[in-house]
Amino acid sequence: MARRRGPAAVGVPAACSGTAAHGAGGTRPGAGQPGWGYRRIHGELTGLGYTLAPSTVWQILKDAGIDPAPRRSGQTWRRFLAGQATTILATDLFHVDTVLLRRLYVLFFIEQGTRRVHLAGITAHPAGEWVTQQAATC
Repeated sequence: MARRRGPAAVGVPAACSGTAAHGAGGTRPGAGQPGWGYRRIHGELTGLGYTLAPSTVWQILKDAGIDPAPRRSGQTWRRFLAGQATTILATDLFHVDTVLLRRLYVLFFIEQGTRRVHLAGITAHPAGEWVTQQAATC
């Protein structure tokens, strides 16, 4: 853990207060990192030793004309998964009890895009090496 020298600064950082944030030559908070929201900026300032409330960061961004929460223009989770479904595999291992009271373990894979099931192997004594070998050959 990094050691801090001297007492931590309390209040709003000078670069973000008053006209320093908006004046000529001053920096606009969050302008260098457009993907950062007020929570991320607050966390970074806290890590630097500044003590201030998240609402203070929100107010500073609002006063500077910066949207406090970046707009997410990326894909939704559902759309991402639909696009990746052809490459996603699910796997499971279940057991079957035989008529002779033996327990066998079945390993299978499911292609998410096509819903095809691939039987990888059946064994009475599954081990990590066996599962790895079956996955490599499937």
